[in-house]
Amino acid sequence: MERSEYRQLVRRHTADARQRHADLRARRRERRATLSRPERAAARRADAREIKDWKAEIRAVESRRERRARKKGYKAFRRREHRWMKLTAAGAVVALLVAPFGLWYHTATRPETPAQAGTRAHSLQVADQVMAEGMVLLENEEDTLPFAERAVSVFGVGAVTPVYGGGGAGGISPVGARSLFAALDAEGIDYDETVRDVYGNYAESGEVSTEPYREPGPDVLDTLLPAVKGFLAASPREMPVADLPRDVLTRAREHSDTAVYVLSRAGMEGMDLSPEDLRPTAEERATLELLAATFEHVVVLINSANAMELGILDELENVDAALWLGGPGEIGMDAVARALTGRVNPSGRLTDTYAYDVRSHPAVANTGDFEYVDAAGSPTGRYFTNHLEGIYVGYRYFETFVEDDRYDDVVQYPFGHGLSYTDFEWRVEAIEADTAEVSARVTVANTGDVPGKDVVQVYYDAPYTPGGIEKSATVLGGYAKTGELAPGESETVSVTFDTSDMASYDDQEHRAWVLEAGDYEIRVARHVHDTVRSATYTQRDTVVHRTDPVTGTRVTNRFDDARGDLTYLSRQDPERTMPQAPAADDLLLPDGLLEADFEHVAAPSAVAPTTGADRGIVLEDLEGKAIDDPLWDDFLDQLTEEELVRLAGNGGYWSSGIDRLGVPRTTMYDGPASIRSYLGHWATVAFPTPVVLAATWNDALAREVGGAMGAEAQAYEVDAVYAPSLDLHRTPLGGRNFEYFSEDPLLTARIGARYVAGLQSEGTIAVIKHFAGNVQETNRAAMGLYVWTTEQAWRELHLEPFEAAVKDGGAHGAMTAFNRIGTTWTGGSSALLTDILRSEWGFEGFVITDAGVAGQGGHFDALQAARSGNDLMLGLLVDLPGDGAYEQELKAYLDEDRAGTLTALREAAHHILYYVTLTNRI
Repeated sequence: MERSEYRQLVRRHTADARQRHADLRARRRERRATLSRPERAAARRADAREIKDWKAEIRAVESRRERRARKKGYKAFRRREHRWMKLTAAGAVVALLVAPFGLWYHTATRPETPAQAGTRAHSLQVADQVMAEGMVLLENEEDTLPFAERAVSVFGVGAVTPVYGGGGAGGISPVGARSLFAALDAEGIDYDETVRDVYGNYAESGEVSTEPYREPGPDVLDTLLPAVKGFLAASPREMPVADLPRDVLTRAREHSDTAVYVLSRAGMEGMDLSPEDLRPTAEERATLELLAATFEHVVVLINSANAMELGILDELENVDAALWLGGPGEIGMDAVARALTGRVNPSGRLTDTYAYDVRSHPAVANTGDFEYVDAAGSPTGRYFTNHLEGIYVGYRYFETFVEDDRYDDVVQYPFGHGLSYTDFEWRVEAIEADTAEVSARVTVANTGDVPGKDVVQVYYDAPYTPGGIEKSATVLGGYAKTGELAPGESETVSVTFDTSDMASYDDQEHRAWVLEAGDYEIRVARHVHDTVRSATYTQRDTVVHRTDPVTGTRVTNRFDDARGDLTYLSRQDPERTMPQAPAADDLLLPDGLLEADFEHVAAPSAVAPTTGADRGIVLEDLEGKAIDDPLWDDFLDQLTEEELVRLAGNGGYWSSGIDRLGVPRTTMYDGPASIRSYLGHWATVAFPTPVVLAATWNDALAREVGGAMGAEAQAYEVDAVYAPSLDLHRTPLGGRNFEYFSEDPLLTARIGARYVAGLQSEGTIAVIKHFAGNVQETNRAAMGLYVWTTEQAWRELHLEPFEAAVKDGGAHGAMTAFNRIGTTWTGGSSALLTDILRSEWGFEGFVITDAGVAGQGGHFDALQAARSGNDLMLGLLVDLPGDGAYEQELKAYLDEDRAGTLTALREAAHHILYYVTLTNRI
């Protein structure tokens, strides 16, 4: 085919695509005028199927040029579909570029005010301490670390382009981040500069060169929109080992007998990793093999928040030491350099189980791209994940189902593992338990030569009856970290928890928490698989806890419909119930699934609340008053219909103000490692990733982090922060594992609750997220990922951290997730937001959705949200003039059902405005 013919072909397909788009828009206009809401939803699904079928037709075209021409036409169609998003983004950028210069003045490294500078200085100190305590020493044969000599050679593209955080809303601005080599310089470590030059030049240009390498400064995007750059994350691509000049390698060996290699992986929002992503690539393996054959000692720095397959550390003889870094954030590399020289003694412990094969985690089989199909086998645009592992996540699986004689072949580094440069001797003073409390006292003595900190972990092994309530063989019950102990110094620590905390949730018979009669082994341990001493507590009678101990609300099953018709992993019959990936039959759309989508039904007898009254009350009059104070009713009577719609329907990085009633506009920005706005030219200190904070096992330090970030928020006039992220590491594949704390709900709960308490101690509201079960990024957003699991798993795993953040941390904000619990979107689940969050746990505050922008959240419904307890719709990232989509939707509902809609919006406004009274704006 001639070039001119190809161009004509492209033009024809482009014209066809444009006409197709025009026809689609015409159909949409007609539907809005003639069809009911459910009919419009069905039509939208048909449109999605039509577009998907179109893509399939293109892929099936045999002629390469014909296929390419059709793709160009399809892209023209998509460009028109997404034009509004581009126009919105362009308008926002233009608006910001013409804003006063002051908007652009402050950056991550140049605060504008003395308050910002002061809070920044304190945050940097706290961030440094987090990294110092969060690094985990995985291996240290022959005491290779710390370095006896300060001469090393540092290899790997990850050394020059490390992963400082992750990508997405929880990402960080890289502006001002300290590089590994800058940290080595500051610590006086003599590294071979030519090796650095080779890897630096390759990372920058893809070319191998020994020309002097200079670390690049901020580019335009870093300078103007640093948080946008932080949204992106990619794992460094290793240089082929064949390209490493042999004379450079020879001189590096002459420079030092020790090599350092950096192995990096990045996670990001919207995308999970694959098992292959978590294995050393062929080039990484070849490089490590070459280094092990060349140097007497090789130290590997694991720059990954996701648990990788690290069997190569065992395989290569001269790989003597490994130090886990996670994501170091802005200043963390300084602590890494000090750890290499011994000025910092790593005291972190793993928050995940590191298996030789990540596929041995049973949940991996059901993590991925699973789409329902209809009876004809056509895709439906609805995606799902089956949590067939039930409660057996992470160490709960490995400790329960992997026999002792196989354990060391399956698990490389158990949950809670971590070494030190010194030695600790433990004397267990007492393990005591009664019907009220379990406690263990342990005296920890530093018997080595350098100062260090240690972590005492206490686990309980509950009695299990085959066929009864599912129970992990062991569960973390509590922990304590010592202070820094000098050589010869000791400290006695106590670990205490309520006996009732050992209860399991029975979702079958009692539909409540049950502490079964029997023997409970209480284990004092260095990690989950290394017991120092144990004792037995005998619970004489079975106790059923049917009410919440704080609120007194009845506890019962709320998510029976989320169980589905599935078989979950059971200790009674592990061979038959071991999770498998969905087979063809499992992809068939369940009967009634689509009909379960929200459809509003008006209550005929509903009476509309009062609106627009003149009571002479301003919001300041409510300051300090309880959420159920009678004065709230009089104040809420004053809100007009338009104000109610705007309060609930217009959210983003703000809540709307109402000048006439003294309601200030508040600001809300992303966390949890750094506070920033994507469209603003500033960011607060970028702390090490939250998984590093959890690896400190230091509750007090977590509170310090929250306090430091809360103070910075106030310095930048930020009222609420979308943080912390309290979902779990269901598998090592999670794209957002960097911003989640752990595979264990108790560790997540304790670290998260202290973070919340610290943040709110400064008057900054914590918006805990993503509530709940947002443990898979793949397919999470478009129409809401259907998550199927048991009530027991919801209660014991996914909800526990959020419960602690509310009850122990006092959280006053929450963000719902994209996913569904069974068929119900989390942001529209009254079971989750009203029955559990507010009634069972006593939450007082506001709830906001995740970001329903850029093609996400097609399943969000503003009235469903308001009626269920989700108060505010996050619909835009910039507050544009005119009504947004959710405001328009709510106004349409007002026409259909004024009384019911106003009642829901009034309650939403109550929660939002109560939050405003808790900020420093009033």
